[in-house]
Amino acid sequence: MAPPRSKQRAPSAPVVAILAWILPGLGHWWIGERSRAIILFVATTVTFWGGVAVAGVRSAVTLKENGLWFAAQICMGPQALGAWSWSHRLSERPADPFKAFWPSADIGVVYAGVAGLLNLLIILDALARVEAKQVHSARGPPKKSHDQRAR
Repeated sequence: MAPPRSKQRAPSAPVVAILAWILPGLGHWWIGERSRAIILFVATTVTFWGGVAVAGVRSAVTLKENGLWFAAQICMGPQALGAWSWSHRLSERPADPFKAFWPSADIGVVYAGVAGLLNLLIILDALARVEAKQVHSARGPPKKSHDQRAR
């Protein structure tokens, strides 16, 4: 198991933010929080693709019908862009039975949007953790108190 990056040098905040947007949890992985990264990745990815599965890709990730939800979904990064591209290619075809017209389609849109908003929180958490590590490394090792030096 590789040592946490904080022992080498503090990672760059913009790099961590971009990595966290590209793949949920990748920013945490980069700063050495591996188990947290796996949990975050699984939770957000299952939520996003579960929403797409419930609504159908043609209904879930569409800019025309779900503008504000689409803005939230884009926070999932390339996964959302890939689903949007897939949806866009399918919408150019003649109508077929794979577009969801039932109320559960709205639930799927919300799930995919909530997953994007969760990833936005994950990005902010990764940035906060990088900042905390930078502050901690700038302070240096903790100084010993008078009582500890006497021992």
